[in-house]
Amino acid sequence: MIEFHPDRHALSAEEEKVHNASMATNVTRAYGVIGDPLSRALHLLELRGAAIEESDSSIIDNNLLTEIMEVREEIEDASSDNELRALLLTCHERQSKLYEKLVSAFREERIEDAKSDTAKLQYWNRVEETIKEKISSIR
Repeated sequence: MIEFHPDRHALSAEEEKVHNASMATNVTRAYGVIGDPLSRALHLLELRGAAIEESDSSIIDNNLLTEIMEVREEIEDASSDNELRALLLTCHERQSKLYEKLVSAFREERIEDAKSDTAKLQYWNRVEETIKEKISSIR
């Protein structure tokens, strides 16, 4: 990244400045993708021609949907930070297990499993966002 930083090329030709600025932007974006497990999984699926589509409802089972609905109800019913933090901890545990499963699925080229686990991770990330929003609103 340092190689492409605009300050290092202040005296360069305009074409080189534009190229280096573009490269710096690409490096920053790539870092954001690989730094976030969900973004990374979505990107890896896309690279393998298995991007998750809106119509891919069959990759999510009813048990997960039921569990997510129940957790969302618990979030709605929670009235304190302590209750929400306990739910957040449970959410993080689910996400961690999914991260591990994703690593294994991609390593072993089990793309359908990776696709399913990525979709599950999307749900748990939304749950995490909902909990964090509610924690902020209670304060």
